[in-house]
Amino acid sequence: MTEAILLASDCLAKPAQWDQNFRRKAASMILSVVYGYPAITSEQDRNVEVINDFAGRISHAAYPGTHLVEFFTWMRHIPSR
Repeated sequence: MTEAILLASDCLAKPAQWDQNFRRKAASMILSVVYGYPAITSEQDRNVEVINDFAGRISHAAYPGTHLVEFFTWMRHIPSR
């Protein structure tokens, strides 16, 4: 409930920054549900930056063609060392 109120307040106060508001809200909700953190009110919080950076890395790694083995299928047989 607290997250919903903070999100609505932020969207009304800064409607042009809706994407930052949703990123802060998602990171804050994850931290509060999983670890019991209090609600985060700033987009500049270190935890928000870390979570959003991690999400960006995961989505970038999931793009088709990101890994060379997709183009050169023979690379699957190279040992991982």
